[in-house]
Amino acid sequence: MKIYKSNNKLILYLPFEVIKQLGLKGEEEVDFFKFNEKAFLFAKKEDITNLITGTAVPAGKAISVRAAKPLDLSVDEVGVLKKLDTLRYLERTATNVGKMLSDAEKKTLQGLIGKNVVAMFKDKKEGPYSISKEAYDKFLMRKKPVAAAAPELEKRVEEKQHFTIAYKKMAGIQNESITALEKNGFIVLNTEAEASSVSLALEDSVRHGLVLGTRAFNKRFYIVLRDYFGQYSAKVIGELKAGPKSVEDISKKTGIDEDAVRAMLYLLAEQGDVSERRRDVFALI
Repeated sequence: MKIYKSNNKLILYLPFEVIKQLGLKGEEEVDFFKFNEKAFLFAKKEDITNLITGTAVPAGKAISVRAAKPLDLSVDEVGVLKKLDTLRYLERTATNVGKMLSDAEKKTLQGLIGKNVVAMFKDKKEGPYSISKEAYDKFLMRKKPVAAAAPELEKRVEEKQHFTIAYKKMAGIQNESITALEKNGFIVLNTEAEASSVSLALEDSVRHGLVLGTRAFNKRFYIVLRDYFGQYSAKVIGELKAGPKSVEDISKKTGIDEDAVRAMLYLLAEQGDVSERRRDVFALI
């Protein structure tokens, strides 16, 4: 490619393959996002949202117009998923899983892998195994009982946990954000540039359902680790059993950070479990 100068402006003609790959037709909003001191990323703005929420179509795959078939698993298959879920993600290696499963369950596991319900993290021979977001949401997360209302804040001692996720090591702001994500279990990104960098670093984790993300009406990106969501979302739901409640009230009652509460509520709204009655006030559906 070559850059041309015209009327004090620099013009770059995109190759046909780039235009085809990005699906550009001439009216889209595009932008450059800083990757490091000497490199920028070029993408359509709508693709940044799709990538961070895990809805982007993988390269080389056509978009299907048919509705996806609902996931249906047998009792034995769900039983194997539940056993996998007893292990923390990084401990879910082939060796550890092999020790806890019977021969019949190992065959069931292979069947789940064939259905893309379970996958082994790319480029790692030993694992860990990951469970698809659809299967986790349908057969594991929603099977957990809703927690009772939290006790008084001053009587509760919460043990802080450090969450570890797999991500590409890339220089810049995305590593600072991922450090915060690992430490706190959630992050909030205010710009598409930040979301672009983080989404690229977390691409595999998003695809395997380890990281959940959504873009809210306030145009901020909320990113939550699935383990964090599974651990604390029941408390948030529990606070709504008595009726609509504000994010601030839920945060005060549970001791969970307001942005974390807000992030989980937005994700629960996407799942159809809650609705936002008015700004920052949610209710069960």
